[in-house]
Amino acid sequence: MLVEEALTDTPIVVIQGARQVGKSTLAKQIADGRRAVQVSLDDADALDFAQFDPAGFVAQGADQLLVVDEAQRAPQIILPLKAEVDRDRRPGRFLLTGSSDLLRVRGAGDSLAGRAETIRLFPLSQGEIARRAEPERFVATLAEAPNSVHGIGLQDLPERLAGGGFPEPLKRPTPRAQARWFDSYVERLASHDANEANRGRFARRFRGLLTVVAARGQSELNVARLARDSGIPETSLAEYLDLAESMYLLERLPAWGLDLLGRTIRRPKVGLVDTGLGAHLARFRPAQAGQVPGREAFGALLEQFVAGELRRQRSWSPTPYELYHYREDARREVDLVVELEDSTIIGVEVKATAHPGRAHLAQLEALRERVGGRLRRGVLLHTGRAVQHRDGWLSVLPVDSLWS
Repeated sequence: MLVEEALTDTPIVVIQGARQVGKSTLAKQIADGRRAVQVSLDDADALDFAQFDPAGFVAQGADQLLVVDEAQRAPQIILPLKAEVDRDRRPGRFLLTGSSDLLRVRGAGDSLAGRAETIRLFPLSQGEIARRAEPERFVATLAEAPNSVHGIGLQDLPERLAGGGFPEPLKRPTPRAQARWFDSYVERLASHDANEANRGRFARRFRGLLTVVAARGQSELNVARLARDSGIPETSLAEYLDLAESMYLLERLPAWGLDLLGRTIRRPKVGLVDTGLGAHLARFRPAQAGQVPGREAFGALLEQFVAGELRRQRSWSPTPYELYHYREDARREVDLVVELEDSTIIGVEVKATAHPGRAHLAQLEALRERVGGRLRRGVLLHTGRAVQHRDGWLSVLPVDSLWS
């Protein structure tokens, strides 16, 4: 496990991610297996201790692992943590969890650079939901033995998209019960967490921003259009996006270019961290996937779903990689670009069709023409059953090949 591995060589390990992805549960499981002091800053007394005597709070672990849940509530402990680690740099001294990026929390006095390692916890992957014995390794297998990648094609993809990866709604027996959870989740994020971040004025429009992003799935960031559709002044939109990112609700997918400069000047794509949350806000229901009004929403969510699975797998992949999207013009754009350590790439197109044809390959072929031998593999993911590996560089695969 990445967290336990980090605790063997790093004084401070931070688990960060959206609310309700399982950070507290994971931290407790780790603490229960060793000598540890466990404190939650959701507890009023513990929070008072941390805020009014941060040095004493940090020292309470002594020679044990100090686990601090919801650490973002007391940024006052950051400087005492730095001082304590500078005094004694033994690994595995502190384990923090946070549902906001500690580096962006108002009042955090230091980045803890060189003293802390941050591990991002995402909603559950499809392999985790299925309780697979071995973690998914889609990119590693494509890079090493692409012809061995396969899938069976699933009929329940719309249900998987609408279910998402948050553990709690997945336990609920009906779509209606799941919808109640998502409603409460978004309401509390907007009314409580936005206020807690000292940005209470944002609460009224925060849900609207998430809803507009959800309706577009994984789409290129057009600031003027997003501001207009969400009713947020264009001059304020960056702050809203920053808040959503700091709460781990929003993900940016950078643009890929042949050089680093090209990547910095192109627009990223943005999407929500979880398709369950996105489907709820966009009012998408699985039964709509095959109908004209819902087909576009299904396609947008499907691309977001694939990007989300690849983000999750990146955390444990034996083959390191970075994720991007590619767009030169309308003829040359690819949904996802997986860049490997040797700078070769895997292009991934996602199509909401069960019957992929030659026309669906045009973008991958254009990418190959553009980058030549730098393209290690082109992959077309679709909703049907067809599995094809051909021409030495191309794979046509069902979406479930990501985890099958």
